[in-house]
Amino acid sequence: MLFKRKHEDSEKIKQELLSLIDESSEVIYKIAFYSQPEVQDIMNRLMNAWESSGRRGRPIDHASISELKLMLKIARKITKKKPEELWAEYGY
Repeated sequence: MLFKRKHEDSEKIKQELLSLIDESSEVIYKIAFYSQPEVQDIMNRLMNAWESSGRRGRPIDHASISELKLMLKIARKITKKKPEELWAEYGY
């Protein structure tokens, strides 16, 4: 039961992450999100795990619940800002 709940939670988080960042039409959200050192560290680990698994699933499928929660927290913080603010902050 607990495993099923964690799996459902992780799927909800993945979907929200994809919606906030990857499916956003605002490119600056992607730039800001993937520029965060914590996200870069997690993504490097996920890409290595994904490669090691023979590219099974998606890289995000190899994230722990704590990694997903951290990335979601970062994504929510970024998407609360206006794109103009982020463009100014990231100097583009």
